[in-house]
Amino acid sequence: MVETLSIAVIGAPGVGKTSIIRQFIYNDFSEAYTPTQTRYVYRPSVILNGVMYDLKILDVPPISSFPSSPSQEWLDVRCRGVRSANAYVLVYDICCVESFEYVKMIRQQIVDSRVSSNSEVPILVVGSKRDLQRHRFTQRRAVSVLVKKTWKCGYVECSAKYNWHVLLLFKELLGIAVARGLRPNHTSIRLQGALQRNRCNVM
Repeated sequence: MVETLSIAVIGAPGVGKTSIIRQFIYNDFSEAYTPTQTRYVYRPSVILNGVMYDLKILDVPPISSFPSSPSQEWLDVRCRGVRSANAYVLVYDICCVESFEYVKMIRQQIVDSRVSSNSEVPILVVGSKRDLQRHRFTQRRAVSVLVKKTWKCGYVECSAKYNWHVLLLFKELLGIAVARGLRPNHTSIRLQGALQRNRCNVM
């Protein structure tokens, strides 16, 4: 039986959400910037520790706030499926402090909105555009400590342009989601050979 995991990718305009997704699925990168206007769904299949998962990756257009109720989610077509996602990737541009503030706001709203869940929903904060790190607004360590220690979220930096750590971030997220699904209170995670690209089918 193939399990399905829904992943919502959220971020401010221009942070590189779509570039990260397309690099992961299609091994493709475009220098041209095309704003995400509507919610788009990608459906790749991946292998994690010998088990196949169908992913439903939601490329979410910039939203002013996380939908606080099911009715708000379904009234705004951009947000459909966002509240019920199994995991979240919150992307910011390491050169843009405003994009980090946006992620900070959305993360808190996700936590507040889903507080009634039986277990914490997996959230991975991703610092994109690592290839431009000379222009970053603060040191990587400062952000990593805040995200991991205070927010209790995963943290990865990547470059969609050079396909650096793109595979790692999805491997990390899927590993957390699967581990929490099987053992909600287990926080120590070991990943082995996840997301083997040569065994993925794009659907």
